[in-house]
Amino acid sequence: MGIKARINAVLLTILGFLIIVLTVGVLGTAKFNTPSEFELIQLNSGWTISRGNEYHYIESLVDSYTGLANKGDSIVISTVLPDLSTYTSVPLGVCFRSILSTVDAYIDDELIYSYGHDYVEKGRMVPKVYNFVPLPQNSGKKTLTIRFTAQENNAFSGFSPVYLGSYKDITNTLIEPKRLSIVVGIFLMMFGFILLIMSPFILFSAGNDSSLFFSSTISLTMGVYIFCFNDLFWLISSKPAIYTFLEYLSLFMIPASIIGFILFTGKDRNKKIVTYGFLGNLLFILTVSMLHIFNIAHICHFVTFFHFTVFVEGIYLVITLAISLKKLIREKNELQSITLSSIFLVSGLLLFMVCSMIDIIGFNMHKYSVSGEQLININFTTVGALLFMICLFLNYFFKRIEFFSELTVKEKLEGIAYTDALTKIANRAKCELTLAQLDGDYTIISLDLDYLKYTNDNYGHAEGDKLLSGFANILKESFTEAILIGRMGGDEFIVVLPFINEERCERAIKCMIDLMMYRTSKEEHIRYSASWGSATSSDLKFKPDATAGDVYLLADTKMYAMKKQHHNQSLGRLYDDLIKNMNSTGGSANES
Repeated sequence: MGIKARINAVLLTILGFLIIVLTVGVLGTAKFNTPSEFELIQLNSGWTISRGNEYHYIESLVDSYTGLANKGDSIVISTVLPDLSTYTSVPLGVCFRSILSTVDAYIDDELIYSYGHDYVEKGRMVPKVYNFVPLPQNSGKKTLTIRFTAQENNAFSGFSPVYLGSYKDITNTLIEPKRLSIVVGIFLMMFGFILLIMSPFILFSAGNDSSLFFSSTISLTMGVYIFCFNDLFWLISSKPAIYTFLEYLSLFMIPASIIGFILFTGKDRNKKIVTYGFLGNLLFILTVSMLHIFNIAHICHFVTFFHFTVFVEGIYLVITLAISLKKLIREKNELQSITLSSIFLVSGLLLFMVCSMIDIIGFNMHKYSVSGEQLININFTTVGALLFMICLFLNYFFKRIEFFSELTVKEKLEGIAYTDALTKIANRAKCELTLAQLDGDYTIISLDLDYLKYTNDNYGHAEGDKLLSGFANILKESFTEAILIGRMGGDEFIVVLPFINEERCERAIKCMIDLMMYRTSKEEHIRYSASWGSATSSDLKFKPDATAGDVYLLADTKMYAMKKQHHNQSLGRLYDDLIKNMNSTGGSANES
């Protein structure tokens, strides 16, 4: 790729990243928030929390921390609802998030809402979900009590905000901070789906290139994980068990997809280690999925192990990719064809893994510290995923450009290696290669150009070269269906037709004869004449081991039979030219 193309690529990349920064900035502002129809209240203060024998009052619910809730632990929070007499025109409810826990909500000790008990009875994992609890009429100034009962070890820590208002206003409040996640998630899923459709065609048409398939799985799994983690499927689905399972599954599939991409594109120096890592990740995904589906062990139990292994894998890949990127940047040789595309790829991988590791560290610090996990976000991973997929797209885009550039250079080099410099048709090497690869039905015509030596001796090699190139042009104009028109050497030529049809073959030969007569009439010294013989692949069917070379020898034998006839005619041609030359100098034939 030339210097100008590289500069344009850099400018295009800078423009793309500026657009991304602007998009993230716009989506992250509150300028486009929808105003609430009714006053939305966040019930953050005035709560009491009890866990076991512990009972205490808290000033801020979202900042409270009671430690990790393990299976069977119950945490009860209570507060007195405000006066709701002004909300008589709209149904009210409270909304909060629960993680791997059953929920029971009470108004003055009267049960008004339950969630998750049916999962517990079946031994299934209780999904993560936003609970919207409709409040009975006249609930104002009454006590709201919510009981969370963890159904898994390390189920949750901390509490989500509790909103009081209409369902529509609460939904808008939950969605608006997640505009970036919605846009990026939809983009990644659509982009991945398009790549997945394209990947089979690219796989079989671009030299077994499987990178597009792994790019599609990376994009799809990232998009699904972003949607699931942010509970965005809650808005369109009534199957929380499915999207909770998909959250864990897509999370576990991301490193496997990335390692598979690195493995099958050869971007790591130690292929053996990467192969083991890829197979290990696949085995892990298959194992935990089967354990969960058959209700042996829930998939949520493997998150800590996953975080540890992916952290180790991430450090290894970050180090090796950083070394590769440094090596690529130092590479100054213009003949290195994949430098620019590789820089995009390695940079994107590096950015995404660094962003993901930041969020993994943040997740564990929040979950196992005083802040709790309810307010954790994955904004770094979201932006990193978007940047990574853009880098993957640019990598593939420039890779295709470089591939076609290499292909063009290769074709030019092959053209030089397999083209006769004088006649611009196939040379002997190309002819022999084609004969070795011939199969099926074909016709071979061997031709020998007459008068070449005579023309060279009497009119010079320039006229002889003109005779050779002119005859090559006649062959190209006559045998338009040929798969090979070549010069075997000297005055010997070959034509290969991809069929056995005597009528079509004779028609092409007749065209050649007419063109030779016409061109001869336009020349002063040059006479176009040739001897030829043809043979087909069926002529040697009695010989099982016959090759195209044997068919060519048969055609050559027939050509020499015609050449003997032309030899006598050429003597007359010599005599006519001799008389013509002597008359032009004022002599006579007898003076010799």
